[in-house]
Amino acid sequence: MAGNCSWETHPTNRNKMCPGVSEAPELYGRGFLTIKQITMLPPPAVMNYIFLLLCLCGLVGNGLVLWFFGFSIKRSPFSIYFLHLASADVGYLFSKAVFSILNTGGFLGSFADYVRAVSRILGLCMFVTSVSLLPAISSERCLSVVFPSWYWRRRPKRLSAVVCSLLWTLSLLVTSVHSYLCVFLGHQASGPGCRHVDTFLGILLFLVSCPLMVLPCLALVLHVECRARRRQRSAKLNHVILAMVSVFLVSSIYLGIDWFLFWVFQIPAPFPEYVTDLCICINSSAKPVVYFLAGRDRSQRLWEPLRVVFQRALRDGAEPGEAGGSTPNTVTMEMQCSSGNAS
Repeated sequence: MAGNCSWETHPTNRNKMCPGVSEAPELYGRGFLTIKQITMLPPPAVMNYIFLLLCLCGLVGNGLVLWFFGFSIKRSPFSIYFLHLASADVGYLFSKAVFSILNTGGFLGSFADYVRAVSRILGLCMFVTSVSLLPAISSERCLSVVFPSWYWRRRPKRLSAVVCSLLWTLSLLVTSVHSYLCVFLGHQASGPGCRHVDTFLGILLFLVSCPLMVLPCLALVLHVECRARRRQRSAKLNHVILAMVSVFLVSSIYLGIDWFLFWVFQIPAPFPEYVTDLCICINSSAKPVVYFLAGRDRSQRLWEPLRVVFQRALRDGAEPGEAGGSTPNTVTMEMQCSSGNAS
């Protein structure tokens, strides 16, 4: 007969509640699972290796995005957003990779615990920043398509950089408050202050950010994709943004349910924490794949340079050789503005 197994009851000796179960607080750190359910889970060592492999692949992909969007491709409003988005994903994947290396090597001691705590705080900050950037990207893209004339005449030149700076500041502030109440004040981790900041963070991530990224995408689809008079294919940039939002929504369904169940309502989560971490890793690692799939030219049989593929993914107008669209090309507008200022 399987009894309830709680990691919270005996944090220093989990085998008191779960005899014979391998200690893995980073994998089974929240929720209440039966002994039978835990024995059916993948071994912690296997999950750590999976996390490490996934993080390394994501770091390579996002590193290429940082290189090309930062140094090799001409800056545009949306390339700045993607640059900051890749930076946030690199930060999260790096923190998760360090965490997995410590767990795989079985490092113990106060220094290892300190590095784990810093990795968790860094990962939370990077995740909040990544989620906060998606509504900004989808909203600005919707404005540029639905109101192109107003957008390109009224838009401040440094709007992308200002918005990214504000979102980074907000993420650092929220993460600092959360870490102070829920990490540094360890004896009050289950107190009302920590619970309130967890509730606020969950509302910010899932009840505010998700509608703000979904509604502009729906408006974008209705305006561009579903209008019969638009005979040309949609811009590559639209596909990139819709794909990124879709990947996040699919990967965050369980994360949102788990967050509100356990951290807000104190209801046992149906699965261990590594499932949510796996979803976040997939979401952070999938964006370079989205850029590549959206930017590659299927008519080109030979391998194209990645710079060309990523630059094509930022294409903001009708495809070459087709009827001209009413949406201005972002790269073209930036080049025109630069040439106008130079003259």
